[in-house]
Amino acid sequence: MSKILIRVTRTQTRTKIMTEAVAATTTETGTRKWTWPSLLRWIPTSTDQIIASEKRLLSTVKTPCVVEQVNIGSGPPGSKVRWFRSTSNEPRFINTVTFDSKDDAPTMVMVHGYGASQGFFFRNFDALARRFRVIAIDQLGWGGSSRPDFTCKSTEETEAWFIDSLEEWRKAKNLNSFILLGHSFGGYVASKYALKRIRAFGTKFDYVYHTLAAKGSGELCLKYIFSFGAFARKPLLNSASEWKVPTTFIYGYEDWMSYQGAQEARKSMKVPCEIIRVPQGGHFVFIDNPNGFHAAVLYACRKILSPNPDSEPFPKGLTAA
Repeated sequence: MSKILIRVTRTQTRTKIMTEAVAATTTETGTRKWTWPSLLRWIPTSTDQIIASEKRLLSTVKTPCVVEQVNIGSGPPGSKVRWFRSTSNEPRFINTVTFDSKDDAPTMVMVHGYGASQGFFFRNFDALARRFRVIAIDQLGWGGSSRPDFTCKSTEETEAWFIDSLEEWRKAKNLNSFILLGHSFGGYVASKYALKRIRAFGTKFDYVYHTLAAKGSGELCLKYIFSFGAFARKPLLNSASEWKVPTTFIYGYEDWMSYQGAQEARKSMKVPCEIIRVPQGGHFVFIDNPNGFHAAVLYACRKILSPNPDSEPFPKGLTAA
């Protein structure tokens, strides 16, 4: 059975910002002309630098982990459209971090939000790894994963790209039963994945800089997924009646996304749905209030973790909506 949770050695580094002024150059005829600055952009980075900064960030996590690049091929099987319509046959990879756990621990797959990467969950790995086999990924086009050129042409193709790449990763990892925990856009992807794929089978600034300064790829999906004002072009609310797995929405009290949208979706859902609000937290509630977030996640998963789930008390300080 699968469940979706939507969420809603120290190293010093130095960053040198270089600028290039408008320069006056002399042509062969002796006349002078002004040229536009050629370096008005972010400092270059690379996947190797992202992985290196990720390693430094993960060194602050106590739970041992394994980092791997999972090969998902050059595109969905049987599809003429390779990832992002790439003309290359080279395989693509999903950057994956798996944390040590007990042998019988249920698997939790953590999917980051827009413009982020798995390292944003650094305050949550230790606590969740005590109860789950935690696997965190960088979605294709983000973080340390492959970053092909983005040339999707529609909302449908963009959604399919994220969903199908996640499915190819799942098959490569041979996962059949797991909990999907997605933050923000990651929750959107997790929900769309569940609708399409799930059947009835059982040193922080340095890191943030490199993930955001890297070549744009997954970030370019924005115009096909959201319209002006960050409203989804295909809202999850419209497909709520089709959801197949129990779902929990988790919101920070100060989240700019309203929990009332989840309340509306619940009215149409035919599967169990809970909405939990966490105080002292905004959109990144898992960073703002990790203890409250962990309590919400454990409560949401009580039917998997506890032999007597009905006797588990609602976490103190949180609010059920």
